[in-house]
Amino acid sequence: MGLDNIIIPAFVEGFLVILMAEILIGISTNGFIVFVNVRDWLRGQSLNSSDQLVVSLAVSNACFSCVNGASIVCSIFFTNIFLVDYVFYILYFIMSYTIFSSSWLSASLCLFFCLKIINFQHGCLAWLKTNIVTVVPWLILLSQVLSFSCCLPLLFTFTKVFAPNSTAQIGTNETSKVVIGYQINTFYNLFSLLMNCFVPFLMVMITTGRIIASLWKHARHMRQNMEDDHGPSVKAHQGAARTMMSLLILYLIFYVVELGLGFLSMLSPIYWVCFVLIVSFPTIQSFILIVGNVKLKHICLKLLKNCRKKH
Repeated sequence: MGLDNIIIPAFVEGFLVILMAEILIGISTNGFIVFVNVRDWLRGQSLNSSDQLVVSLAVSNACFSCVNGASIVCSIFFTNIFLVDYVFYILYFIMSYTIFSSSWLSASLCLFFCLKIINFQHGCLAWLKTNIVTVVPWLILLSQVLSFSCCLPLLFTFTKVFAPNSTAQIGTNETSKVVIGYQINTFYNLFSLLMNCFVPFLMVMITTGRIIASLWKHARHMRQNMEDDHGPSVKAHQGAARTMMSLLILYLIFYVVELGLGFLSMLSPIYWVCFVLIVSFPTIQSFILIVGNVKLKHICLKLLKNCRKKH
């Protein structure tokens, strides 16, 4: 990973406006999720397991939006500050940590839905289903510890990229080469992505497929027995399946675009289109979480109605 020592094209200004708008919206929507749940908690209402996972995801996404905004501003307008070791390392660490954390938390949320919907009679999954209230806080803690542990070694795999035949005065009689970027160890970068992105994605895919198959069998059984297959319980399960499918598609797009970004030049408009898609990830995920949560959806619709009345 390194910065190209190039002049930013004029068309990038339009993309920067879009990027900053996405970042502000992402912080606002994820902040809304956190605010609603924290407010209820302060009023004495306990957060259920689903709410705990959703709040954790929202915090992670809000941090991802913030660090993206800081990285964009620093890399374009304050390049000298961005290339200082500890500034670059801190921003890269937080960005990697939030991506990994979001992946594991999304996988945990899908696992939670799977355990709640499907009846497991024996084995580890049956035990998890029985103790889901106790297990969820540990899942959240485990996802954070794992994300942090995998990000920390990344900081020791960077090598500085110097400008050819260039030096900068740093003291009375001392000079040093000019740093134009950083390059990360490819092997460990791929290993960390495989561990913290592919494995959670696989969990999301398996749990989503399991729930869709279960709902299809259940609906087929009820139709054969001339029973109502549109009851509240079935609708709730269908809503969970839609949320999981949306997360699965979102992460698939995110990972493909993230991998493709490494093969594109900053001079290409396609690079910036991909970058816009990546930065939009926290915002889109927050919309998925709001639509898939009855409480958040109700409050959001209520706020929108109030805004319309005022105007």
